[in-house]
Amino acid sequence: MTTSQSITYVRIAEVLTELGMITEQTARRVLDEFVDFAAKPIEDRYEVASALESFDVAVSIHADDVDFADAHYEWLLNEAANLTGGKVTVSDYRFDKSYPDDEDCGLGTMHFACNGKPLSFGIEQESNDYLDMGAAQEAIEALDLGDDPREFRRFEQEGPDLSDDIMVLASAEQREGLLRLLGLTFEARWYQG
Repeated sequence: MTTSQSITYVRIAEVLTELGMITEQTARRVLDEFVDFAAKPIEDRYEVASALESFDVAVSIHADDVDFADAHYEWLLNEAANLTGGKVTVSDYRFDKSYPDDEDCGLGTMHFACNGKPLSFGIEQESNDYLDMGAAQEAIEALDLGDDPREFRRFEQEGPDLSDDIMVLASAEQREGLLRLLGLTFEARWYQG
């Protein structure tokens, strides 16, 4: 961590409120929900980034078994869209499997509309039990908020990427504040559409 102040849920709530990412009501709701460990220090940057999900400013792309990835992408896209406060709608989702008769097939193309604009992403995951992390990241990054300066960016993990990918919804200024105040860094966008 590059910050000198101890990172806790209380500190995260203060930072997100200061950066305009959440309201004071949201901060209170989350701190009430996590009251038993709200003041406990969080030492690991990944755990700090994971905590952002509790404040409704991030969503995780699961690295573990999700059973039916072809259906899980739709849930994931809707979870991300819900964080935008109605600025993004996801509709017309479908997954065209490369081998439609094979329930275990994870290869194919994910199609959906973002605010009515059709998008598609190739999925290259051998098993339908796991997500294609890169394709999921690109699809979430493609959620267009129009004139809102916020966008989804992947939290930059240290070491091998064996954990869930955490996608944070923030503007460039908010990401700078998250770096300065919480020590969180973010990757450049993959999606260039």
